[in-house]
Amino acid sequence: MEVILIDDVFELGRRGQIVRVADGYGRNYLIPKRLAIPATPGNRKIIEQQRLSIAKKEAKYTEEAELLAQELGQTHVLISRKSGDAGTLFGSVTSKDIMNLLKTSEIQIDRRKIMLQQPIKSIGNYRISVRLHSDVTAELLVSILLEGDQPVARVKKKDEESDQIVSELDARVQEIRRLTRTEEAPAEEATEAVEESTAEETPAEEATEATEAVEEATEAVEESTAEETPAEEATEATEAVEEATEAVEESTTAEEAPAEEATEAVEEATAEEAPAEEATEAAEEGESLTEEGVVEKKTEESTTD
Repeated sequence: MEVILIDDVFELGRRGQIVRVADGYGRNYLIPKRLAIPATPGNRKIIEQQRLSIAKKEAKYTEEAELLAQELGQTHVLISRKSGDAGTLFGSVTSKDIMNLLKTSEIQIDRRKIMLQQPIKSIGNYRISVRLHSDVTAELLVSILLEGDQPVARVKKKDEESDQIVSELDARVQEIRRLTRTEEAPAEEATEAVEESTAEETPAEEATEATEAVEEATEAVEESTAEETPAEEATEATEAVEEATEAVEESTTAEEAPAEEATEAVEEATAEEAPAEEATEAAEEGESLTEEGVVEKKTEESTTD
């Protein structure tokens, strides 16, 4: 969407410019914050009619911004906070804190124009840029002090006292850094010693790792062997069954052999007895015929008589 800026917006444009922005950025930020209005035909016409007036206002704003920049350049902001031995604050100082403190001296600045990238979290002197206008930037001196019995929060003009405060605070920060480095040195040496000893122990560690790798491989082999055991047992059982079957077949064959031989012998004997049986039958038939002949003969004789 297109909007008409009614105030300078950092890295976007100046007052009176028509710019294209994302719909959400325009509707949810620029317009509600009264930084822009929708670029409708009616608003465009109004802006064109007011362009000369806007130019005059722009010049006035630029002049005011330059005057304010000069004032800020001569301003010293003092804020105290409780901190640790290393100078780290128990909390932080934000652009909103600075804006509210400047208001107490009747210096009106939008906190978004205070270019503080991150909240201040340690004691020291900070020179912060304040973007008062698209063409005007001021530098504001802010000193974060170690808080004593009474908290400090005031705005003053730069003078000899300010120079002394800045000098003493810089010296204190340097002393804290020196002490911190001194305390860190033994720790660094100990760390280096540990690293060296670790480097010396590397071969032993490598050997230990190699041993552990061998043990792991052995365990893996044993596990795989254990997994294969049921299959091997099944194979052995099958072989045992086959051997038992062969033994049964052999024993059965051995037991059946005499019976078969006896059967064969009986069959042979039967074959030998067959002629005798035939002869016996023939004799019996002959006797029967003889008896019949005798009977017939007697019958004939009795008939003759």
